Amino acid sequence: MSRDVFDNQKKTCLSSVDLSRKGSIDAPILDIVQFINEQANFFTTSSCSGRLLVIDNDVDGLIKKQGCKWILTSHDCIMLDALKEKLVNIEGNAVFKFEPFVMHIQCRSLDDAQLMLRTAVGSGYRNSGISVGNKGKFITAIRSTHSLEVPLTNCGKLLVSNEYLEFLVNTGNNKMKENLLRIDRLFTTLKSSLTNNGNLNQKKFKTNSNGEEKSGRQDAKPISRNEDIMCKKQTTLPESSSIEDLTECSIFSSDFKT
Repeated sequence: MSRDVFDNQKKTCLSSVDLSRKGSIDAPILDIVQFINEQANFFTTSSCSGRLLVIDNDVDGLIKKQGCKWILTSHDCIMLDALKEKLVNIEGNAVFKFEPFVMHIQCRSLDDAQLMLRTAVGSGYRNSGISVGNKGKFITAIRSTHSLEVPLTNCGKLLVSNEYLEFLVNTGNNKMKENLLRIDRLFTTLKSSLTNNGNLNQKKFKTNSNGEEKSGRQDAKPISRNEDIMCKKQTTLPESSSIEDLTECSIFSSDFKT
């Protein structure tokens, strides 16, 4: 992808209207989002700082986000009384959920995407990966696995005791606290990684005769468009495995439109 194409995509993305349900960047990740978007080789395409929520689904029992009622949403810890109050008028099948931090970052080159992935894995986000588009778009998805999803009601009838609700709130709040600590760890590691790789704020480029960028580092082996590597070794590799091993396992190609 040429330098101008990436820069134009970044400008368009960052100037577009936020189409998320909330319509703005979550407060706990404002600083890291701003930092990433200030870098020449990266920009965020979507993000969520993590949230505790209660969703009221239809009585068909299907857990879904489209067409359901969001009864409670918080990007911080919640109180037991707040949860109990929201459950009073539930008519469908309510589900209590914790969804951890997630962020998608478009990167200028595969080298940049691998750098971001190594940083994410090294910060504890072992479910992260890279998507390679058929037009040279590199997206690093930073994800973790410490989610939580528990049904609370059936056709409006509460299925659990008050003691269990208290247990769920404490468990969800502990996950949220750990989630926020991981974000801070990622931010610290990211600043260190970009500084150590000479990638902070700016990067010099060489271009070929077609105006396409050539990285100063040795290029990684190209990934075939038809290649589909969905390696699950993150959870089975021995403890002695390096971050680079995990990074290679997390790369996969995709034919999504760009």
